[in-house]
Amino acid sequence: MTGPVVRLLIWRDALHFDRFEDLPCVLCRKCTPMRSHADEPVHKVCAEQWNHTHPAAARYRAGTRDLGARRFHDDAPTPSKHTNVRHLPQRPAPEAQTLQLPNAERKTA
Repeated sequence: MTGPVVRLLIWRDALHFDRFEDLPCVLCRKCTPMRSHADEPVHKVCAEQWNHTHPAAARYRAGTRDLGARRFHDDAPTPSKHTNVRHLPQRPAPEAQTLQLPNAERKTA
């Protein structure tokens, strides 16, 4: 392997994607629907490469975690899905009822 590995960004939030408009990337000028946290149009790959080539850039931190450069960083960590699950109270199942259709009498000629 040649050279250091580029650290990949975690952009899972839907706010990183603009489904209505592609704008020129601030780094490569090719159109992209992707957006940074500052709403800059930028390809995720371009942002990852920028972070790699600017290791001394100001950092963004969430608590003790380093999320990347201040300009392009990871989404903030979220709690486990198990802590966000809301359990509804159990309700008894409704009683089974027989379906009664009206007796359709046919007229005979």
